[in-house]
Formats: sequence, structure tokens, C-alpha cells
Amino acid sequence: MIKECNEIQMHSVEDFFDRSLTAHMPSEKFKKLQETTVLMGGVGGGSNVAELLARKGVGHIIISDIDVYECHNIRQRGSVVSSLGKEKVLVMEERLRDVNPHIKVTCVREGITCENAEKYVDQADIVVDLIDLHALDAKVVMHRAARKQGKYVLTAPSVINGAVMWIFSPDGDITFEEFFNYVEGMPMSELAWNHLLKAIPRFPSEELKEMYKQAAHGTRSIPLDAVGVEQASIMLVTAIENILFGNLKNIVTVPKGLQVDLSRLQDGMVVVDQSQKKEVGLC
Repeated sequence: MIKECNEIQMHSVEDFFDRSLTAHMPSEKFKKLQETTVLMGGVGGGSNVAELLARKGVGHIIISDIDVYECHNIRQRGSVVSSLGKEKVLVMEERLRDVNPHIKVTCVREGITCENAEKYVDQADIVVDLIDLHALDAKVVMHRAARKQGKYVLTAPSVINGAVMWIFSPDGDITFEEFFNYVEGMPMSELAWNHLLKAIPRFPSEELKEMYKQAAHGTRSIPLDAVGVEQASIMLVTAIENILFGNLKNIVTVPKGLQVDLSRLQDGMVVVDQSQKKEVGLC
């Protein structure tokens, strides 16, 4: 076992990413990835994003969550039988280091809170918001900190087999609070439903929309699927790469978003504009 560990340590980070470097990524771009820190607000479905970032070559990931793995988390990358009952951040820390022993992982076991959001945003280059709806106040503080510090925030709720991605530019005209109709003091059920209505412009069915409404009011859980969670992670990591490399023409920012559902060919990929309540384009 000691010999195996030593053999792994002998491999350089370039060895692990040799095919990425030689196939399509110039060394200066890979260096940029290695020097990047991404803050993951939530590693439920965010575990899929974190692992893809690690496999992409991002050098430092800050992972935050307060939950432990339960059997219904099977759609999440860190959820296996042996991880049930264990803290998500600790499971994912070990998993990410197992993927790439050169990666730096910072664990925030208390999750992102109103008190620590600014601190961890300050340490990151890009922020991914997958914090649960019950912590909307922490979401707001995190978004405010990122905007103040000139950093992008990306979020992508999964919708069964698809996902919707929203990117908040630090110099955009619309804040998180304005976009999601966040009003301090409003009952949590109303805030959550406002958030979901804006986050998901196209529900696959009226029945599913009703399920989400019930979830917002706390009478059931949000319906989720492994395919949608994976789709969200692919969209987010691709957008992060575009932002880091300055390919801003290849992203859309709030009030526009991108909704993808490859299980519904009549929908495919749609650019939606929430400022005008319309679809801008269909791919």
C-alpha cells in the first residue's frame, strides 16, 4: 500500500491531465485552471460539479455543506452505500483528493452562512450557488458579497432530466434579489415559490409544477433525478471555463438563462429571457 501511494505521488499534475493538455488546452490555459479557486455553495448536487471541476483541472475548490449523506441522495456523486451517514464535505474532500492528489480542497462544515459568506467569497475567483432554498438569506448575502467583489455567481437547478442555468455578472443590471423577487420579511413559502417560478421558466408539465409548488410550501420534497443533476454540472463547468478564459460571447447572463432537457427533443436547448417572459432562441 505504501509503495502504491508513493507511486501515485510520483505522478505530476501534468501526468494526470496529459490528454487535456495535448488534445485541446494550451499550457497557459491549464495554468489558469490550476490557479483558480471555485467556491461551491452546497455539495448535494454540487458534488457532481465539484468532481467535474477536479477532473477538469481546477486547482482549489472550497466545498460547503452541513448535511450528511442519506439513501435518497443517490443522484449525488458522493452518495454510495459506504458514505451514508457521513458528512458530505468530508466524503467529497476524500473523493476529490482521490481523483487528483494535487488538488487543494477547503471544507466548510458549517455551510455557507450569513456570517461567513463574505469571507469565503473573498477567497474564490468564481462562485457556484447550489445552496438549499431554506437558506435563502445566506444565498442573498453570498450574492451581495460576490457582486461587491466583482465576481460571477452561477446557479443551475436541475429539473428532472434537464436543468436551467443562470449566470449573475458582477456588473449586470439585475441583482439576485431583484431577479428572484426577494423581499426581506416575506414568508419563506412565498419566497421559495417566487424563487422557483423565476428559476424554472418552463416546467415539463403542470403536474410537475404543482409538485414544486408543494415543495415550496414544505408539504413534499423537490422532485429530482440523477440525469438532471449531471446535466446541471456539465452546464456549470462549461460556463466556468468560458468565463475564466474570457469567452464571454459563449455565455448568457441574467435576465437571460439557458434551459436544457435532452429527454424532450421538442425543447432541446432554449435561451430564455425572464425580463420579457419569452424564449429568445431554440437550438
